[in-house]
Amino acid sequence: MIDIIYLRKDQVAAHRAAVEAVAAERIYLGLVTLPPFDPERAFSLRLIENDWPMYAAMDGDDLVGWADITPVGVPESVHRGVLGMGLLASHRGTGIGRRLLDACLEHAPRCGMTKVELTVFTSNTAAIALYRRTGFTDIGVIKDYRRLDGVTYDALMMEYFLP
Repeated sequence: MIDIIYLRKDQVAAHRAAVEAVAAERIYLGLVTLPPFDPERAFSLRLIENDWPMYAAMDGDDLVGWADITPVGVPESVHRGVLGMGLLASHRGTGIGRRLLDACLEHAPRCGMTKVELTVFTSNTAAIALYRRTGFTDIGVIKDYRRLDGVTYDALMMEYFLP
């Protein structure tokens, strides 16, 4: 059974390992290599310390996925959050992504967020379908968003207004 939990500080390294595993696939995340890991300044630690949405999917003691929403860093735009999420390949297509996403969207209003935005490669049709089923709507496509290994990726920008 998979549990969806708010990430704890002692799980920051496990979160980083999951992000590295998905990034290594080179087709889902914007970064394919991450900067050096500093547990004292980890991205997920900043979310936890601010009580921003930062959820993990746990298969027993193994962290197999995550979802987070980070407020935009401009004071006049902190009502907007940016979604990031990923699942290890072994756990995709099982409904875990929807559960992670729902946990984040439920949490976001507590942080003053009224809108969530995301960018997803147009080739990631499973994620796009999930976001649309959840209620995200398309904003537009950014052509030639990324070039990697001789492949050009377009990206779809989406938004969701919180109730």
